[in-house]
Amino acid sequence: MSTPQASTPPTASAPPAPSVARNARWLATAQIAKSVVQLVGLSILSRLLSPTDFGVMALATVVTNFAGLLRDMGTGPALIRSRDMSTTLANSVFWVNVTAGSVIALIVILFSAPIAHLFNSAALTHVLWGLALIFPIMSFGAAHQALLERASQFRTVARVDVMSYTTGMCAAILSARFGLGLWSLVIQAIVHSTMSSVQFYLASSWTPSFRWDGKEVRSIFGFSSNLTLSNLVIYLNRNADSMIVGKVLGAIALGPYSLAFKIMLYPLQSIAFVASKALYPVLSANQHDPDKQRSTWLGSVSFVALITAPLMGGLVALREPFIAVALGSKWASVAPLLVWLAPVGFLQSVLSTAPAVFMVKGRTDWLLWMNFGLAMLHIVCWLLGARFGLQGIAAGYLIATLISTPVNLTVTCRLLDLPLYALFRALRWQVVLGFGVCGVAMLATHVIGPLEWPALVRLLVAGVFGLAYGLWHIGRFNPEQMFALRRAFRFA
Repeated sequence: MSTPQASTPPTASAPPAPSVARNARWLATAQIAKSVVQLVGLSILSRLLSPTDFGVMALATVVTNFAGLLRDMGTGPALIRSRDMSTTLANSVFWVNVTAGSVIALIVILFSAPIAHLFNSAALTHVLWGLALIFPIMSFGAAHQALLERASQFRTVARVDVMSYTTGMCAAILSARFGLGLWSLVIQAIVHSTMSSVQFYLASSWTPSFRWDGKEVRSIFGFSSNLTLSNLVIYLNRNADSMIVGKVLGAIALGPYSLAFKIMLYPLQSIAFVASKALYPVLSANQHDPDKQRSTWLGSVSFVALITAPLMGGLVALREPFIAVALGSKWASVAPLLVWLAPVGFLQSVLSTAPAVFMVKGRTDWLLWMNFGLAMLHIVCWLLGARFGLQGIAAGYLIATLISTPVNLTVTCRLLDLPLYALFRALRWQVVLGFGVCGVAMLATHVIGPLEWPALVRLLVAGVFGLAYGLWHIGRFNPEQMFALRRAFRFA
């Protein structure tokens, strides 16, 4: 085994001056690169595989995404948060992850046949057998990834993420060309997870040993178990509305709703992922400096709102030409839903960095109960809204979000010992920006409406007016964030 010095995690001490902006730039670059690879790859695979192949894989993904929430049992964030990390803790977490990944794989294999019967898909059984391999493989590199993120080495994390995703996509295309059909998608997942874990292992200078201490594991068990349960609640909450729509309104209604939700959620998920992932190591590294934590969180929330407010405001104003261009005229019923869902997107983006505060303060128990209460509130509002059709469901989503957001933000501010008015002051111009972009774009759409231009032209012209107003507003009322926007596109 390694000597004590060599086996010590390289991030045992606090990383020097981590930067949220630098972390976010690398993470955002990785997200953009993966989106391009996905777009190109899917355009090729769609010509090589049948819709049935993608359908079976979609069913398998429902199972693997749920099981994936248990992959590291919340130990990764616990490692990042740990102030004085010992070699023993890192080793213990590594073996917990490998054990958990192996157990999950065994459970997926054992229940693959009943699950396939439930979904009425015989092919699903063998697909789940193959996908079960990804859990021990991904668990093997989870601790090393956490150590890299703890040190804010997101340049390395981004490189590994893009390279492993690209390699997996290339493996899928080659497999499909050789006629492997559905199994090419399984191979993609296995190659992606293998390349990711191997690269994380090699990128970290820490080498695990067989040292184990149950006391060290128990010290993070409360934190990690509450975080895992909280993620499970979030997963169920994010799928409950679709289940209610499908059950109450039927599968036909689920199509427009799911598309509207994806249009709202995709940019939100990308922005929220980048923001929370970049913020958490920085907050953890500044646990000794509450003032730095407060200013860092406020700056992150303010910057996220600066992006999502005009984005969602413009989506409301340009929803009809946007849907006509992006989806086609047959999906016109999606546009009215965006009036309700776009504000949800903005509010949830503001909340996206709150879990990082709960985690860094060690209050994952509060986070669990907060998410549980939020899920119950949403389900009640969705059930009541279902009586009024799809727009009722969407309106219920907005009402539940309007009720829960002040509660969530109040608790977050309390954890940071931050006055609530300081948060409102940091967000006031972003809210005005969102309404302003929406108003200007709507006015431009109304003015050019009688000209009967094509939807694409109307979208571009009104969008340019909205963008021009947005840039003027930021330069006039948020000059420091205009500088932050420019800096966000540099990697110095």
